[in-house]
Amino acid sequence: MKNTLLIVDDDEVMVLLLRKLFEKKYIVFTASDGVEAMCYLSKGIIPDLIISDLLMENITGYEFIKHLLTSILYKDIPIVVVSSSSELKEFPSVTVVHKPFDPISLRNLVDTTILNSITKTLSCNN
Repeated sequence: MKNTLLIVDDDEVMVLLLRKLFEKKYIVFTASDGVEAMCYLSKGIIPDLIISDLLMENITGYEFIKHLLTSILYKDIPIVVVSSSSELKEFPSVTVVHKPFDPISLRNLVDTTILNSITKTLSCNN
């Protein structure tokens, strides 16, 4: 079964680029802001990794990430921020990739992060 990604970004071109980059290997869900992303999560769609921008309408990426990291249900979902904005010093567990980025490097980062997360989960269950 394919792993899942949730891409949260209000830039349609960026969403299209990220979808094309990942759709062959992953099931990809997209949301245009934190509100829409929270709707996916509330429906039980729990991705293996979230890729998020920071600067969006309604709920910003900062607010969305803060909610995820303080939630018992969502705190273990790995998050990769792809943004031209500043670093996330207040969220040291979040990986930041600055725009412009190398698509192959981002794909490798996502693959490695998901693999590490699965390995961690398996070792905790034994």
